[in-house]
Amino acid sequence: MAQTMDSMPPAKSSDASPDDADERDDLPSSAKEGAVKWKKRRRRGKRKREDRDRPPPSPPSPSSSSRDPLEVFGADLMVMILNNLDARSVALSLLVSRAWHRVASSDRLWSRKCEELWSGKAHIPRISQVHGLSKLTAYSLSVMDGKRTRITKYDLCDHAWEFHFSKAAPEYWRNLDAYWKGTGPPMHRYFHLDGSQSADPGDKEAGLELGNVKWCLLLRQCA
Repeated sequence: MAQTMDSMPPAKSSDASPDDADERDDLPSSAKEGAVKWKKRRRRGKRKREDRDRPPPSPPSPSSSSRDPLEVFGADLMVMILNNLDARSVALSLLVSRAWHRVASSDRLWSRKCEELWSGKAHIPRISQVHGLSKLTAYSLSVMDGKRTRITKYDLCDHAWEFHFSKAAPEYWRNLDAYWKGTGPPMHRYFHLDGSQSADPGDKEAGLELGNVKWCLLLRQCA
């Protein structure tokens, strides 16, 4: 009854892996493809869950190169920087933001720009000298005034004018005129809004104009 070891069937090992079993199983190709697709879907689902659960990346800390220069340097230093720019560039900086507008419109900044604009000018418009007017407004009005093509009575009254007789004047008056004799500086006349005019002290011809001659400004378009 006893069987020899050689005649007994080989025992199956309990340590056989599922992969080994899969290799021994003769599965149809369609089943294998389905298993591969299922594994891929499972991996994709796992990656999606990991991406969903991962916390969002923290925003990069702003570097000094990407921050507002006004915040980096402060108002006082920005005024010093803007002082080195031309007036047009400073005017453009007014449009950056409200904070920039407050700095770029300061009287401290535009006082210097006005001095540069008015330096060497024979005429500075009256309106730019109004008390309480901001220096930015005074600068803008001065630029606009410089584009005028017609004189006003205020222009006449705001300046001293050199005066001499024309060649058609009587010889008596020309002999009193330093312009014709070449013996001294030209005479000056000062126009006033009431229509009167005045001369320098000691002017020999002042009597002709003072109280005797009135002026008026007639603006006519040239043909």
